[in-house]
Amino acid sequence: MCEWANRIEYSLWTQYCDEGRRFGHMTTNISECVNSILKRVRNLPVCSLVKATYGRLAELFVRKGREAEAQLGTGQQFSQYLVKCIEANLKTARCFTVTVYDRDNSEYTVAETTPTGSFSLGSYRVSLGSQTCDCGYFQALHFPCPHALACCAYSRLTWQPYVHEVYRLSSVFGVYRLGFTPPILEGF
Repeated sequence: MCEWANRIEYSLWTQYCDEGRRFGHMTTNISECVNSILKRVRNLPVCSLVKATYGRLAELFVRKGREAEAQLGTGQQFSQYLVKCIEANLKTARCFTVTVYDRDNSEYTVAETTPTGSFSLGSYRVSLGSQTCDCGYFQALHFPCPHALACCAYSRLTWQPYVHEVYRLSSVFGVYRLGFTPPILEGF
C-alpha cells in the first residue's frame, strides 16, 4: 500500500505538501471519515475488518469506474460535481460589473452589484493568468469562482482552461481503472 501511495503526487494526498490545495474536500479529519466507513465492521476481528474494507473498496472502484466510463462515453469532459458548481457560479456571476486592467495578463476587477445595479456589494481583483481571486475560492478549489467566470464571459474566454486536471473525467476514470484481485477463499 505504501508503494502505491508513494506513486501518487504528495500534494494530492498529504496535508503538509498540499500548499492549501484541498480540491473541495475536508482532509484534516481523515480518522472520522474512516470511522464512518467502517462503522458496521469496526468491532470485528482484524482479519475480517481487512476483508470487509477490501471488499467495499473493490465494489466502490467498480461502481465509480463504470460511472466515469459511462460519462466519458457520452462525451462529457468534467465531473458532474464540477459542472454543478460552474452552473451555480454562472448564475451568481450575472450581476457583476467587470473592468479590465491588463488584457495581456488577464487582470480584472469585479464589482458585485445588486440585481438592479443600484449599489456595489463588494469588489474583487481577479487574475486569470495566475488563477487567483481576492475571494480565495479560485485558488482553493482550482476552478473558476463566480468572479473569474464573469471575467471569462466579459473577455469571451472559455472557463475550461482554468480548471485543474483533477476535475476532468479522464483523471477520475484513471483513478478507478485500478483492478482488484479477488480474495483467497478460505476452507477450500
